[in-house]
Amino acid sequence: MRPRHPIAVLVLLLSVAVAGTGTAQDPAYDALGLRPPLGLDSPKLDEPPAETPLEGDELDRRTEEITSLIRCPVCQGLSVADSPTDLALAMKAEARQLIAAGYSEDQILSYFERSYGEFIRLSPRAEGFNLLVWLAPILAVLVGVWLVATRVRTPRSATEETSVESDPELEPYLEIVRREVGS
Repeated sequence: MRPRHPIAVLVLLLSVAVAGTGTAQDPAYDALGLRPPLGLDSPKLDEPPAETPLEGDELDRRTEEITSLIRCPVCQGLSVADSPTDLALAMKAEARQLIAAGYSEDQILSYFERSYGEFIRLSPRAEGFNLLVWLAPILAVLVGVWLVATRVRTPRSATEETSVESDPELEPYLEIVRREVGS
């Protein structure tokens, strides 16, 4: 018996094989029942931590702050802090682990940018080409205000204000209208 969808079977087998590799050694992943994304056992950064390690309520608060700046790759309209997807939960756990180790907000954002690109930031940096994203709405409003202001202030020319009564060809018709309306 031949399977109807051999590609689907192949994808299923590959996903089972990939899911079976690697184990989560980090308690943050174990607590959430997740594995680190991309098959990583624990996040590693090239530079040493820039801040002091955190724990407890301060760790929870900083995790929420930093993960609210990171876009969920699955939802794309939500931050990692707000997204319910497994990938977002894994990224949140990874960020929590980095914060607990003492890494700064910039280090953590740079770490995720290396994996996902600058798109991972919910708010693009106001530099380079991204500056256009910040300035375009302001420029559009200014141009709109300028257009409205020039239209309001510009007086109409004499050709636009032609009066019906000044046209000699219409005078007989106007006389008829005046008589009928007047009576």
